Order: sequence, then structure tokens, then C-alpha cells
Amino acid sequence: MGLLLGGGALLLAAQRHVSPRWRHALPLALTLAAMASWLLMRWQPAGAGQWWLWQAPLDLEAAWGLQWDGWSWLAGWLAFMAALAALASCDGIARPGFTPPAFWIPLLLAASLMVITSATWTTLLAGWALLLFLIGILAGAPIEAAPRAWTFLLLAGLFLLLAPLFNGLGALDVVLGGAALNLQAQLLFSLGVVILMGAYPFHVWLVADPPRGRSVQLALHLLPALAAFHLLSRFQLPLLGSFSWIALGIAGLLGSAIVAWAEEDEDRAWVYVAVNRTTWALLALALSREQGAYRSIFPLVSLGVGLMVWRLLPLIRKRWSPYLALFFLMGFPFTPGFPLTRNLAQLATSVLGFPGWLLILLAQTLFVAAVLRPRVREAAQGDAHATPLTQGVVGAFMLVMAFGVWWGVSPAALLRTAGLAPEGMVMNVFAPIRFSGLLTGWLTLLLPLLLGWLLARWQDRLFAGQERLRAELAAIADLSWLVGLSRAGLHYVALALGFGADILDGAGQFGWVLLVLLILWLFFR
Repeated sequence: MGLLLGGGALLLAAQRHVSPRWRHALPLALTLAAMASWLLMRWQPAGAGQWWLWQAPLDLEAAWGLQWDGWSWLAGWLAFMAALAALASCDGIARPGFTPPAFWIPLLLAASLMVITSATWTTLLAGWALLLFLIGILAGAPIEAAPRAWTFLLLAGLFLLLAPLFNGLGALDVVLGGAALNLQAQLLFSLGVVILMGAYPFHVWLVADPPRGRSVQLALHLLPALAAFHLLSRFQLPLLGSFSWIALGIAGLLGSAIVAWAEEDEDRAWVYVAVNRTTWALLALALSREQGAYRSIFPLVSLGVGLMVWRLLPLIRKRWSPYLALFFLMGFPFTPGFPLTRNLAQLATSVLGFPGWLLILLAQTLFVAAVLRPRVREAAQGDAHATPLTQGVVGAFMLVMAFGVWWGVSPAALLRTAGLAPEGMVMNVFAPIRFSGLLTGWLTLLLPLLLGWLLARWQDRLFAGQERLRAELAAIADLSWLVGLSRAGLHYVALALGFGADILDGAGQFGWVLLVLLILWLFFR
């Protein structure tokens, strides 16, 4: 973290003196150097953490500390691979007079690592504030998207700041691994984390018009989401397993899949595919019966590997690229996402959950069609605007594929990498496949795949001349109208409050009249 923060700050200070040739290579080299040191840390014994006390205002005892173990190393390693994939596939184009986006990614990575390794609330809140600030800089690069992005990020910061305060003033020096949250703190904590993940319907701050570059979008999706998923595993949150959160997750999975399928703009559809997989991983986490890191490890790894493959595979420019991406994004056997499919399939075994399971099948069908649909714009424009295939892209792709295949084929190796003891069916590679029932496993996976493939192949025939209807459907499901409605409502509320203040205590001096009437009423009473 020190290497990334120091090197990133030095790059920002000296960016005017860096030639255009090195503006892309230097952040990549800095990330690789920090990545090598992080890799060496895996073979060092995990310590209890470094601690120092700080006497905060209002006589609050606040402890600062960083803690490292195998579970935090795994989340950090995924964050390093995500940053490497974003930097390797970045085109390096920046607006004149503005800092290149690649210069901010090492700093964003350092803030994510600080959140991952935080041992106390004080350290977590400091890293959270730094992470939100850097995300706001990257997410607010399109001027039109800046107010929306900063509004949601400030809400995420406020919710997490209030969570320990609602849990008691003495929570600032409590070790995160042993902290228990009450219901109010759970709600505030969950809202702050879900906003940072960008799960539907809290995704609107991630969408920009015009769309951002896909490499910057990958960093905005993955680095905060990986830190947030790791953070969820450190608390006991029964609220996430409640019926309301599961219903919201199912609705979010369907809504984001509708936009990804109906959106004609390829860049916006790419964003909603990533939003859909984040919602998918969060829903599977809510339905999991495990606890702690065992509950979050497969959603964490499947989301990271899937979105990295989804970004890098189109640069390979092969016909089989969408199918290989779908192999990881859908959670096929021998991938880290297969346990997530089994978690979602549990809904089919209950009366209340069966309608939700049908909605999940519909959402997965639309998602498959969105991934496999013909790339009309790319076929028309060719590869003129595509990122060139470089050695960095090939190296990042091979690294992601190596770890994705290794952890998918051997889930026990994944648990050992995170410093966890393998247990249950994970010990046997073929046990999860053998014990997946027809309804609760294979049908949940294969039926949407078949229907989505047919829909992607025949959608030009089925929906010919209905482009306007699809555009209206995408405009409704992306919830941009809800943001505009909320903005207009807040505007009129502010006008009403200002007008009322002017009448009661401003230009009309009506407040003095009310005061005199109150005095007279008290006097004659």
C-alpha cells in the first residue's frame, strides 16, 4: 500500500514531465511491482496486526490498526489482477489538460487494500473515505455524471460512518472480526456497502452518458466491489438473508438483465452486464447457508474472475470469446461460480421461493441473450476504435485464466489459498457436480442457457421493427427516470422550504406577527 500510495502520488506530481509514451507504462510497472511484493507476502506467516491508539475528540478511544491473513490476501490478489487487467487494456487516451485515468488506478487500488486490511472501525472509515474520494474522481470524469456519482458516494460514506455510532460510541476501537451489529447498524452498513458495489438498483452512479471507457468502468466496478464483498464476510449480517433483501435482489437481477438485453448501445449494455453479475453474486451470498468467509469466498472470486474475463476476452477477437466469457459469468461446473448457481437453485424447493426461481430463470435467459447477441455496431465499424491487442493484455488474460481455472477445478485449493480449512463437498472436486439435482442445479443452469441462445439467435426475427419498444423498456428498467424524479422532488421541496422561510422569518417579517399572536394568546389564556 505504501508503494502504491507513494508511487501514485509521485506520478501525479510529475505527470507534466512524463512523456506520452510512458504515461501508460509507468502506472502498469508500479502496479506490477506492488503485485510482486503482495505475492511474496503469501509465504510470510500471518501476524496479529499492527496497532496504535489515538485519543479522538469527545474522549472517544479510537484504535488504528492493519491486519493481514490469507483471506485478506486473496481479496487483495483479486484486486491486483483487476487493476492489472484495467491498466493493460486501457487505451491511455485522456482529455487535454486532465490527468490520464491510468494514473488514478494505483491510488484506487491502494485505498481498496486499506479497506480490505483494516482491523478497526477507525482504520476502515479512513480507508473508506479515501476510497470514495478516488472513486468520485474517476466516476465524475464525464461532467454530466459527476453530481449523481458524488451524491451516491456521499450517501455510502454517511451510512458507514453512522453504522458504528448507532452500534454504540465505544465501537471505534473494536476489532472488526469480533464486532456484532444491531439491526439499525446492519441496515446502515448494508446500504453503504451495496451502494459501493453498484448492485441494482443502487447502480445509477456507475452509469454515465456518454459511457466511460471499459477499462475505467472495470476498475470502478471491481475494485470497490471486491473490497465491499470482503467487508461483508467480516460481520454477521442476518438482515442480508431476510425475505425483503432476497426479493430486492431478484428484482434487481431481472431489471439489470432487461436493460443489458434491450440496450442498443454496446458500451451501456456492457455496464449493465457487469451490474447484473454484481447483483447475481450478492443474491447468491444472501441465499448462502454458510457463515463468514465461507459465505463470501465463492461470490467474491466468481465476480472478480468473471468480470475480468468479460473485459479481456473481446480484445482477443475470437468467435468463441462470448461463449468462454459466459462459461465464467454463468457459473458453470469447474468454475468458481458453480456454488452460486446451487445457492440460487434452493428457491425452487420451497413454495414461497418458486416464483422467485422462475424470475431468476427469466433474468438469466435475458442475460445470456445480452452476452451472445450479435455485435451489430462492431461488425459495422470494424476494429477502428478497439483497444489494440498487446503483450500486457495477453499476459493479464493468461494470469486471470490460470487462477480462474485452478480455483474452479479445485475449490479446496481456493479455500487453502485463503487460509481456510476445506470442508464438506469442497474436498471432492466432482461432489458438487454429482449432488446437484435436476431441478435444483442443472435446470437452473442449462435451461436459461438454451433459451438465451435461441433468443439471441432469433431476436432479429422475433423483435423486428420493435426497436422503439425495446428502447423504452430499457429506459424504464435503467431507473434513470427515478433519479430525475427524485431530483425534481428535492428541488421543489427546497423551493418550498425557502419560500416558507422567507414568509416566516424573512422578507415578509411574518414571523414577528406570529410571535405577537403567540404572546397575546398566552397573555389572555
